[in-house]
Amino acid sequence: MKNLIFICCIIIILFKTGNVLSDNKLFNVNNIEISKKNIKNKEKLANQAFLKGFNELNNRLLLEGDYKKISTTNLAQIKKLISYYQVKTNDNNNKVSFNIYFDRERIHNFFYQNNILYSDIINTNMIIFPLLIKDKQYFIYAKNYFYENWSSEKSEDLIKYSLPVESVESIQTIKSYKDSIYKIDIEDFFKEYNLNNMAFVTIDIDKNIAKVFLNTKIEGKKLNKNLIINKINTNQNEFNDNIILKIKNEIEDLIKSQNLIDVRTPSFLNAEIKLDKKNNLVEFNNRLKKIDLIDNYYVQQLNKDYVLVKIKYLGKINKIIKKLKDQNIDLNMREGQWKIKII
Repeated sequence: MKNLIFICCIIIILFKTGNVLSDNKLFNVNNIEISKKNIKNKEKLANQAFLKGFNELNNRLLLEGDYKKISTTNLAQIKKLISYYQVKTNDNNNKVSFNIYFDRERIHNFFYQNNILYSDIINTNMIIFPLLIKDKQYFIYAKNYFYENWSSEKSEDLIKYSLPVESVESIQTIKSYKDSIYKIDIEDFFKEYNLNNMAFVTIDIDKNIAKVFLNTKIEGKKLNKNLIINKINTNQNEFNDNIILKIKNEIEDLIKSQNLIDVRTPSFLNAEIKLDKKNNLVEFNNRLKKIDLIDNYYVQQLNKDYVLVKIKYLGKINKIIKKLKDQNIDLNMREGQWKIKII
């Protein structure tokens, strides 16, 4: 009788979650500041926030080409993509702040209709070293504007960069590759840093032209890219800052390209959850809500020992495994069956 009651409770929990919606943090845009100067109407203030929020969302999610593709989306269309918004008080009387919550399903449909793939690179870290070559001289640490100023990124930067500390070993490695710097082994150069994303950037400045070579490893894949950046009506520091901006934009696109999610082609996996704790399914449901890439899950089979569920997700399986791990859910393939363990 107790087992019957327990199973009935499980059924109620699971069938209520036949369509699991996540907290959708990926599609939230917070702290959008709008100036109240010359705008007295609250609706007009909100409209400005919607336009700015939509722009920030797409800048975060999309490759540059796709971002430009939908940059002319009108206000009426944007409003249809919003679930709700909040107006925040601001200490500055001349500004008002908004938090905007875009609806995941509507955004997915919008991307689907426009044949657009998006990327999730929230909380992405990268180790980077920018080497300056000027007048055929190598500036590794001292007098290297890019090493000294790279970490002054704005808070809205999508990638959190870290630079290696100055070391004799790094200097010796660069000197040993001086005649073939583009072939430097970045895994060896960054061997002390346990990160999936790394970049060794060579910036060769000759008068008004910067030749940039990106030697990167992103999500375990080696990717190289050449850039030519021209100096146009700017002083040297402004030119250097523009070089940093261009490189950061290129790196963002490279990382996005390795994390693209196609809403047109969801994937499914069948997994077994062992029922060894009464709160396992409750915890499973609560934690799944925090994962944007999981669309929903369904009960396939149920008994007193385990539940078989079918999970519908977007993106690559290794990304889902990592997302689940972040929520203390272990997903492993054992004996030809996906097994889920709530830690």
